[in-house]
Amino acid sequence: MTRLSAYFPKLALGATAALAAISISPGSAQAFVVTVNAQQYDVTTFTGTYTSNTIKFQTAANGGMMPWWGSASLSQNFAAAVASSLGTPNYGGVYGPIFGHKYSSTVDGKIYNNNTHVVANAVPGPKETQTWAQATPYTPPAAAVPAPLPLFGTAAAFGFSRKLRKRIKLAPGTRGTALPRA
Repeated sequence: MTRLSAYFPKLALGATAALAAISISPGSAQAFVVTVNAQQYDVTTFTGTYTSNTIKFQTAANGGMMPWWGSASLSQNFAAAVASSLGTPNYGGVYGPIFGHKYSSTVDGKIYNNNTHVVANAVPGPKETQTWAQATPYTPPAAAVPAPLPLFGTAAAFGFSRKLRKRIKLAPGTRGTALPRA
C-alpha cells in the first residue's frame, strides 16, 4: 500500500498537467450547423470568384456545394439562418457571405446585412472576388471517448515509464536491462 501512495502525488501532478494542457490548447474550428427545411447543413465559406469556382455553384446533385442554387427563396432562408455567424467578410465588414443562387451576366444571391439585420440582394460580377457560402449535409460526429479515459491512460503510461526507468537504473552491470532478473 505504501508503494501506491508514493506514486499517487506524481500521478496526480501528471494528470493535472495533462488536463491543463488540454484546456489551454485551442479547439478545432467547425462549420456553422444550420437547419433549413428540417435538414441540417454544415455551412462554411470560401473566397474567390464565380468564374474560378463554377463547379461549386451547383446543387449537390449536380456536383456543387450550394443546395440553394436555383432557388432565391431557399438562398434567402439560408442567409437568414446563418446571419453573421460566419463573420462579415464582404463589403467593408458589414455583410456576411453571399448565398449565390443564379447566374446570368452577374451572380444573383442573398447576403445578410449586419447593420440592419436583414437579408439583402447581392449581385457581384462573375470576376469579383467575394466570400461565398457553401454547404454540405450535416453528419454528427462519432461518439467521443469520455474525458477521464485518456487521462487514466496517460497516468498509467507515466507510471509504467517510471517503473521501467527504475528497473533499468537498478539493474546490475554497466548496461542495465529492463528484463526482470530470474
